[in-house]
Amino acid sequence: MNDIIIKIKNLTKTFDGGIIKALNGINLEVQEREFVAIIGPSGCGKSTLLNMIGGLDMPDSGEVFVAGKDLLKERDLARFRSQRVGFIFQLHNLIPTLSALENVQIPMFGSRLTKSEAKRKAYRLLEMVGLEERMESLVPQLSSGERQRLAIARALANSPQIILADEPTGNLDVQSGDRILRLLQLINKQEEVTLVLVTHSESVAKAANRIIYMLDGKIWEEL
Repeated sequence: MNDIIIKIKNLTKTFDGGIIKALNGINLEVQEREFVAIIGPSGCGKSTLLNMIGGLDMPDSGEVFVAGKDLLKERDLARFRSQRVGFIFQLHNLIPTLSALENVQIPMFGSRLTKSEAKRKAYRLLEMVGLEERMESLVPQLSSGERQRLAIARALANSPQIILADEPTGNLDVQSGDRILRLLQLINKQEEVTLVLVTHSESVAKAANRIIYMLDGKIWEEL
């Protein structure tokens, strides 16, 4: 059995002075190399939960352990994220004035890799996502599906243990969305990366090995 890489206990988070309960006593464990989908309607707390796992936000109460780290006690969350977690967002957050190759290299700045090593690794990642022929293209020259594949390559730049994906197919047509899901499944298996995906779509969630249903800040069911 794999080790637990994400462990959340009694997590709560409120907004608007406590009026909105985004998370209401969440308990969750994710094993290493698991592919988990968190599904629920807009406003159910799934993206807030993902932000907690990635150290992008802190809870009001509870415990968050990720890759052996207690995030509530972690002093340098930016360093933790850069070393352990890769993020894939619906809106990409790519830099439009840089090429695809340069976008993938950005997370490697400050790492132990030399410039030539970073460039070689970036090219390998672009090959993995089928963008090697587009490596010199600027972001605005890429289609929506290509941009999302580029975002996946960038998320893998620092060889993270965990990838967190927030609605990664939300802006894509069905064909492009299916390609992204197949790519994420491949990365989960070949790169042995733990993958946690947030979605409102049943069909997208079915790509995962385990599905967690959220409603009103709580986990209601797991399949």
